[in-house]
Amino acid sequence: MDEKKPIPTPPGGNGAATVAADQDGDEKRVGCAHYKRRAKFVTPCCNKFYMCRYCHDENETHFFNRKTVTELICTECDTRQRVQAECEKCGVRFGRYTCLVCNLFDDEDRNQYHCDGCGICRVGGRGRFFHCEVCNMCLPLQLKYDGHRCVENVSRSNCPVCLDDIHTSRIPCHIPDCGHLLHRTCFEELLSSGHYACPTCQTSMMDMNQLWEYLDAEVAATPMPKEYANYFVDILCKDCHKESTVKFHVVGLKCTHCGAYNTCRTKTKNMNGCNSTPPPGGSSSAGASSAAGGTAQSNQAAETTTPWIRMVPLSMVESDDNAIDDSAIDDSAIDDSEDERLVDRLDTYLQQVTPGGELLLL
Repeated sequence: MDEKKPIPTPPGGNGAATVAADQDGDEKRVGCAHYKRRAKFVTPCCNKFYMCRYCHDENETHFFNRKTVTELICTECDTRQRVQAECEKCGVRFGRYTCLVCNLFDDEDRNQYHCDGCGICRVGGRGRFFHCEVCNMCLPLQLKYDGHRCVENVSRSNCPVCLDDIHTSRIPCHIPDCGHLLHRTCFEELLSSGHYACPTCQTSMMDMNQLWEYLDAEVAATPMPKEYANYFVDILCKDCHKESTVKFHVVGLKCTHCGAYNTCRTKTKNMNGCNSTPPPGGSSSAGASSAAGGTAQSNQAAETTTPWIRMVPLSMVESDDNAIDDSAIDDSAIDDSEDERLVDRLDTYLQQVTPGGELLLL
């Protein structure tokens, strides 16, 4: 650029995100709390000046894509210019590490490198990582030889704990055996609060054999009441993803395949009269047949007695003093003989099903 443009002041100022004119010169040059650099971005989304995208996102209600930046300001000479590695006026280098693809400038040496597969810059050294095409992210080189469980585009999802972005986050991520990612700080918080399962798939994130042995001892030392002697439940193991049928215990339900207690109940099974599931030998089958027969008889009785539930004629109801005088009503044309016969049959039925002919109140 041939002509140096003055630095405009946007309406409302830049608040805490900009570097004040009366700040110490050394403080201006170190950058911000996130990066040490000698340049400020001119954000095209809001036309303000920020040291980095994190400073912008902390002070604005929208997000800033640093790859869209076309201009920056040198903090040494306050010259506004196009994005480049060195200031065109004073010649200062904006950062020891410079990536013009990501528009990243950093004075700290953290073995940064740009990964074309990830599309961003990584730290730690290119020789210590490899890019997995399925996971679509850089992983430690050791996993290339030891093997890992691939999850397609796993880093493109947010952390299941804090819901922040993982792919572009500066916080290191933890990779459990299930392959789902979460921030290392979030992983440590889960462990400190007693949660050892992956928030995404509920698989154990660490070796739990010591805890399973402890629960085995607790189950052996805690006998269940006799009422639960034949109480079985179907469970699903969240570690091996297999189903099994086990005895119910209040301490935990142990998977019969891998021995883990990381299980959930799917269905209750009753054995030997306690449940509806047939036990070995088929005794419950007879009970089920008996129950089915009893149900059929009840339905048949209901069908037989249903016609008896008829409205009793008004002339058969004993009137009280406050009843309406219906003597003037000519009911000679009403044939009550059928209703009288039905009532007699109902009385006979009630005497048969109740002791002493007394009506039982249920």
